[in-house]
Amino acid sequence: MIGTILDGRYEVISKLGEGGFGATYLAIDRKLPDKDQCVVKHFSPKSTDTNTLSHARRLFETEAKVLNRLGNHDRVPRLLAHFEEDQKFYLVQEFIDGYDLSREINQHKQWSQEKVIVLLQEILEALEFLHQHHIIHRDIKPSNLMRRQQDGKIVLIDFGAVKQISSQAVNTQGEMTATVVVGTPGYIPSEQSQGQPRLCSDIYAVGIIAIEALTNLNPMQLPRDHLTGEIIWRHQAQVSFQFAEVIDKMVKYDFRQRYQSATEVLQVLQRLTAANHPQKSVLRKTIIGLGMASVATFMAFLFIFIPRNPSLESYNNVAYGINIKYPSNWQKTGTPDHISGNVVKFISPKKTDGDTYLENVNLVVEDLPEAHKELEQFTKFFLDEIQGSYPNIKILEKDKTQLANRPAYQVIYTLEEEGINIKRLQVWMVENNQKAYIITYTADVTQYSEYFPTAQVIINSLEVK
Repeated sequence: MIGTILDGRYEVISKLGEGGFGATYLAIDRKLPDKDQCVVKHFSPKSTDTNTLSHARRLFETEAKVLNRLGNHDRVPRLLAHFEEDQKFYLVQEFIDGYDLSREINQHKQWSQEKVIVLLQEILEALEFLHQHHIIHRDIKPSNLMRRQQDGKIVLIDFGAVKQISSQAVNTQGEMTATVVVGTPGYIPSEQSQGQPRLCSDIYAVGIIAIEALTNLNPMQLPRDHLTGEIIWRHQAQVSFQFAEVIDKMVKYDFRQRYQSATEVLQVLQRLTAANHPQKSVLRKTIIGLGMASVATFMAFLFIFIPRNPSLESYNNVAYGINIKYPSNWQKTGTPDHISGNVVKFISPKKTDGDTYLENVNLVVEDLPEAHKELEQFTKFFLDEIQGSYPNIKILEKDKTQLANRPAYQVIYTLEEEGINIKRLQVWMVENNQKAYIITYTADVTQYSEYFPTAQVIINSLEVK
């Protein structure tokens, strides 16, 4: 297939993956001035007899219309084209520059409850659009969730419904039957394995991802109660009773006992987060207690003091070969210093006059020590430096990760600094055995979760040329 030109315009340049449904390729669109990259998915029916092709063609057209409708949403790749050539079916979709979540999850480290809640909200926000249109993804798993490089948002890819094309066969009465269950073992609930998926089947899969992150166990390793069929996992993770109850309801064996849509779970997580941050609950009660005549005035107050989702600006430093995005309402400060390695710092806006600590993200580029040129060597050296610098440090999490599309390492820890309890996330990678790139998010412990999604966008946007 490499070098083949499909539909007279899409030139296949490499193979991205292969499965029972067919293969996925990276291609360029020869009819566009910049020869933009795109993804070509090739679906090949199990049989090429007339009845099978007729049914597959009809299903293919239906699914293409579904994807076209969904493609107008920011969290789903746009459908660029669909066509048939030589009794083979092709979908052409927008190329998402980023990496899938299998790079983040199950990397020999258990995630914290705080981090998993953020992950769930990110996935469910993407899934909510589908469920509002009564569409089931059917193959939610880490490798089908892309972390977009541009803004750090999660994008849904590889809808399982389309894969059904390849699993169709004709029985003796000429009727189409599904010979392969759509979905991935470990992530599909019982009703989906029986060919009867529902919206809450996707909720089950998202819950499994949460358990996978919390326990660092492959879904196929999770034990079940032999009487109820429920997953036994709590003893393998450190979570609050309330959050464990949410996860358990997401993965109930009986679909009728689960949350029924992404919106429903998001609402529960918002209430749980508010309970852990009393100041938000007080705000909500204040709104409820206001008379209708006062609501408009109070909302105007909120408009001033509660930050909205800001646009992103780019910071470029040619000398360091760096490009990084940051919210337009954050302050960019610092002059690059080749001696200290400090390149730039982004500081969060001040909420009130009493805001004593401003959350920030700082980027440092420093020469690698002579004896610590590799990532593993530098990591050991840097962790020793951190622990030696702060006697009251408490390390919460250490893990492998990615930074600027390169292997990296991260650590999360708390400490007391100038009388303030702070929480810090540091991520680093090495380049060409010469430079270490270290990006640090620091926040007041009580504000860490609130600013974490924004900090994550900044960190994920880092490009090193």
